[in-house]
Amino acid sequence: MPQVAASSFTRYELPEPEILSGTILSHLNIAVIQNMRCDIAEQKLNLPFTPNNVLDYAQQSSYLQGQLDILLHLIDSSLFTQQQLTQEN
Repeated sequence: MPQVAASSFTRYELPEPEILSGTILSHLNIAVIQNMRCDIAEQKLNLPFTPNNVLDYAQQSSYLQGQLDILLHLIDSSLFTQQQLTQEN
Protein backbone atom coordinates (compact mmCIF):
# COMPACT_ATOMS: atom_id res chain seq x y z
CA MET A 1 0.00 0.00 0.00
CA PRO A 2 1.46 3.42 -0.94
CA GLN A 3 2.33 5.89 1.80
CA VAL A 4 0.67 8.80 -0.03
CA ALA A 5 -2.41 8.56 -2.23
CA ALA A 6 -1.83 9.18 -5.92
CA SER A 7 -4.63 11.74 -5.86
CA SER A 8 -7.39 12.99 -3.59
CA PHE A 9 -9.71 10.49 -5.23
CA THR A 10 -7.57 7.36 -4.87
CA ARG A 11 -9.62 4.62 -3.26
CA TYR A 12 -8.20 1.45 -1.74
CA GLU A 13 -10.00 -1.87 -1.73
CA LEU A 14 -9.50 -3.26 1.77
CA PRO A 15 -10.74 -6.50 3.31
CA GLU A 16 -12.93 -6.14 6.42
CA PRO A 17 -10.15 -6.97 8.94
CA GLU A 18 -7.95 -4.22 7.50
CA ILE A 19 -10.83 -1.72 7.58
CA LEU A 20 -11.45 -2.51 11.25
CA SER A 21 -7.77 -2.32 12.11
CA GLY A 22 -7.34 0.94 10.23
CA THR A 23 -10.33 2.51 11.95
CA ILE A 24 -9.01 1.98 15.47
CA LEU A 25 -6.87 4.85 16.70
CA SER A 26 -4.26 4.62 19.43
CA HIS A 27 -4.65 6.61 22.63
CA LEU A 28 -1.94 8.93 21.33
CA ASN A 29 -3.77 9.41 18.02
CA ILE A 30 -6.96 10.29 19.89
CA ALA A 31 -5.09 12.74 22.14
CA VAL A 32 -3.53 14.50 19.15
CA ILE A 33 -6.87 14.67 17.33
CA GLN A 34 -8.58 15.99 20.46
CA ASN A 35 -5.92 18.71 20.75
CA MET A 36 -6.53 19.58 17.11
CA ARG A 37 -10.27 19.85 17.85
CA CYS A 38 -9.54 22.22 20.74
CA ASP A 39 -7.33 24.41 18.55
CA ILE A 40 -9.95 24.56 15.80
CA ALA A 41 -12.76 25.26 18.25
CA GLU A 42 -10.71 28.12 19.68
CA GLN A 43 -10.17 29.50 16.16
CA LYS A 44 -13.90 29.26 15.51
CA LEU A 45 -14.78 31.04 18.75
CA ASN A 46 -12.30 33.81 17.95
CA LEU A 47 -13.49 34.46 14.40
CA PRO A 48 -14.02 38.17 14.00
CA PHE A 49 -17.53 39.10 12.95
CA THR A 50 -18.14 42.31 11.06
CA PRO A 51 -21.58 43.19 9.72
CA ASN A 52 -19.99 44.26 6.42
CA ASN A 53 -18.44 40.84 5.84
CA VAL A 54 -21.06 38.30 6.93
CA LEU A 55 -20.36 35.94 4.02
CA ASP A 56 -16.65 35.65 4.85
CA TYR A 57 -17.50 34.92 8.48
CA ALA A 58 -20.04 32.26 7.47
CA GLN A 59 -17.57 30.60 5.09
CA GLN A 60 -14.77 30.51 7.66
CA SER A 61 -17.12 29.28 10.37
CA SER A 62 -18.46 26.51 8.12
CA TYR A 63 -14.94 25.47 7.11
CA LEU A 64 -13.85 25.17 10.74
CA GLN A 65 -17.06 23.33 11.66
CA GLY A 66 -16.35 20.83 8.89
CA GLN A 67 -12.91 20.22 10.35
CA LEU A 68 -14.41 19.72 13.81
CA ASP A 69 -16.99 17.32 12.42
CA ILE A 70 -14.51 15.11 10.56
CA LEU A 71 -12.15 14.92 13.51
CA LEU A 72 -15.03 13.94 15.80
CA HIS A 73 -16.11 11.36 13.20
CA LEU A 74 -12.63 9.79 13.29
CA ILE A 75 -12.71 9.52 17.09
CA ASP A 76 -16.29 8.23 17.15
CA SER A 77 -15.56 5.64 14.45
CA SER A 78 -12.57 4.38 16.39
CA LEU A 79 -14.48 4.11 19.66
CA PHE A 80 -17.45 2.42 17.96
CA THR A 81 -15.21 -0.13 16.26
CA GLN A 82 -13.39 -0.86 19.53
CA GLN A 83 -16.74 -1.41 21.28
CA GLN A 84 -17.97 -3.69 18.50
CA LEU A 85 -14.81 -5.80 18.63
CA THR A 86 -14.96 -5.97 22.43
CA GLN A 87 -18.58 -7.17 22.33
CA GLU A 88 -17.71 -9.88 19.80
CA ASN A 89 -14.98 -11.31 22.04
